[in-house]
Amino acid sequence: MIGTFPAFARAPLDYRYALDAAMSIFAGKSPPRVLCNPPELMSEIRQRIPFWAETSTAPAGLWVEPLRDTWREDLQSLAGALTGGAPLVIIASRALARLLLERHSWAGKPLGFLPGGIARLQHALARAGFLIEASYGIHSALAIGLNTSSQLMERWGRSDIGDRLHLAARHHYCTSGPLAMLGTVMLLIARKEQVES
Repeated sequence: MIGTFPAFARAPLDYRYALDAAMSIFAGKSPPRVLCNPPELMSEIRQRIPFWAETSTAPAGLWVEPLRDTWREDLQSLAGALTGGAPLVIIASRALARLLLERHSWAGKPLGFLPGGIARLQHALARAGFLIEASYGIHSALAIGLNTSSQLMERWGRSDIGDRLHLAARHHYCTSGPLAMLGTVMLLIARKEQVES
């Protein structure tokens, strides 16, 4: 399925990488509950998850692009649908996603564009009974800077330096921890706590 979609209609690479990483979390599980706000990413998700959980409970969840106006209700809905121990993978645009030309035409107001928006989401996840296990920044600010420098070196006839900078950018394409906030797309992995009976 992946790769069969026409190239002109594909989502930006940053989002495709984030979705590919999310698939490793769902490996071996029944179909996850999916909540995708931008319609532009629906076909990319359908290539990776042909069938979504339709039942009242699900063993995993994928939440793509929490929005400023609806994120609280969306979180409440997902928290009620996921079973104890279920992973919830969140893919959120960050401010640097504004650099992606394809992203300009998308509707909605991403929570991740708002200063402190992701921090609010993380606090709300904890209150809703989720433990945050990891966070990753896809297409980091450092990688963007190194790539820009690489292109400048190429233009100035220093392809030897440009190649090294390009390789360094590839090594820093994904970051984790606090630096994850400085990517174009953030991948947040949380897990719903088990309720002891």
